[in-house]
Amino acid sequence: MSSNVKIPISSFIVEDWFNGLYTATMLGTLWVIAYSGHFEGLRKKYHMALVVFMYICSTMHSSLQWFFYAGAINANEGTDGTELVQALTHLAPWLEITGDTFFCLNIFIADCLFIWRCWVVWQRRWIIVILPICATIAGAVLAGFVISVQADALESNITYVAVQKEREFTTLITAYFTLSISTSLTTTLLISLRVLLVQRAARSVGMEKYSAYTHVVEILVESAALYSATLLVFVVLNTRMNINFYYAQNIHAQIAGLTPTLIILRVAAGKSRRDEEWSTSAKVESLQFAARSGLSQASSSLQGHNSDPEMGFKAPGPALVRLAGVSEPDSSSSEGNGSDSGLKSIRTLPSVQFAKVK
Repeated sequence: MSSNVKIPISSFIVEDWFNGLYTATMLGTLWVIAYSGHFEGLRKKYHMALVVFMYICSTMHSSLQWFFYAGAINANEGTDGTELVQALTHLAPWLEITGDTFFCLNIFIADCLFIWRCWVVWQRRWIIVILPICATIAGAVLAGFVISVQADALESNITYVAVQKEREFTTLITAYFTLSISTSLTTTLLISLRVLLVQRAARSVGMEKYSAYTHVVEILVESAALYSATLLVFVVLNTRMNINFYYAQNIHAQIAGLTPTLIILRVAAGKSRRDEEWSTSAKVESLQFAARSGLSQASSSLQGHNSDPEMGFKAPGPALVRLAGVSEPDSSSSEGNGSDSGLKSIRTLPSVQFAKVK
């Protein structure tokens, strides 16, 4: 947030609407985590605590906005409007610093959760998430510098120092949001790519059980596309000094908590793919297993009618012998030597021997 700028009052109302939507989603997520059975023990408590903490960060931002808005109106409702404009365009330093702290904290938590999700869908390959992890750590360090410089700029009574700190703040905040948008876009693209690859692999072997609508929802939720879109709009408007960036900022403050909550809700409800289903090779292995099962069934149906009374099972017929790539024994040779040998006959298939002992 920047001081000395006219603030669209309706942006607070828009944020409160999104916070109400977030509240309903948060309560539903907690209920699903508690009773669905997909999370157990410490894992359940950990996810519930994470959902509540993200909600607190987003709600603190909207609550501080509402506190500022209501205080300015109540203190200046009997004036001609000049004092009200002054109050709305000059935020208290503590209010702005506290709001921005929770804003940056929520972005950090969201980035960490998206990196974790990207790591999971790519089957725990650290090489995939190395760059997002580095960008997130650097962004967290920059966020600390941003808030510190902002506090110095707001509390300084010397014009030269305030201007210098404002310039430094602008440089740092630009670098911070550049790292943040690079992290979110990278994870979004990587997750989207993985989802598409898995869906294509499943369709290629006829094992896809989801509808086209579910495919779209899976991509949007798993990849956190909504988060990246709102953050990108906010960064663009903020860079261009467009007054509408307040709308994007207040919306993103809620989306930063809402989007990770939707991912947790999807996992807790059992709507997300299991860890082993994120492998594209698993689909091929399943197809090979199905083929082997089909071969086994075909083998049973192709067995000959000649049975061995002494061993109590049917010997494989010619069709199965040919299918296994083993030459069929010469029947005339077998009959000629049958009465003189203790070992009557041996028919060999891969890994299996059929023997008849006198």
